Amino acid sequence: MIFKVLTQLGKTYSDEIEYTIVRNEDGDTGILNNHIPIILHIGKGYLKFVKDKHESFLVVEQAVVEFKNNELNILALEAQMGATLDKATHAFDMMKKERLELTKKENIDFSKQERELKENITKSKAGQL
Repeated sequence: MIFKVLTQLGKTYSDEIEYTIVRNEDGDTGILNNHIPIILHIGKGYLKFVKDKHESFLVVEQAVVEFKNNELNILALEAQMGATLDKATHAFDMMKKERLELTKKENIDFSKQERELKENITKSKAGQL
């Protein structure tokens, strides 16, 4: 089967696998080739992919997993891949931390620009008749 991961950044991962195990709030669900069509929701969890006895893990947040016609599509708000669950979780946590810091910086920059705009409006006496 083929799996594809789509995030807000677009298609981030794609590969061929033998089977997957989806871990979500309801427990584990195994999906093999020719499985019946299924849709699963993951608040926060992971998928374990197996190909040629090698495992890899995809840690996801707010994801929908759809399997149909031997194609596994994962639509996730955030997703990070790793050779082990620990590595994938660590990469996921680091990505979240970087995004949080970037968001804070953008908010600070926006506040600074807003303050400068107010000062310039006051200096130019715009809006006064």
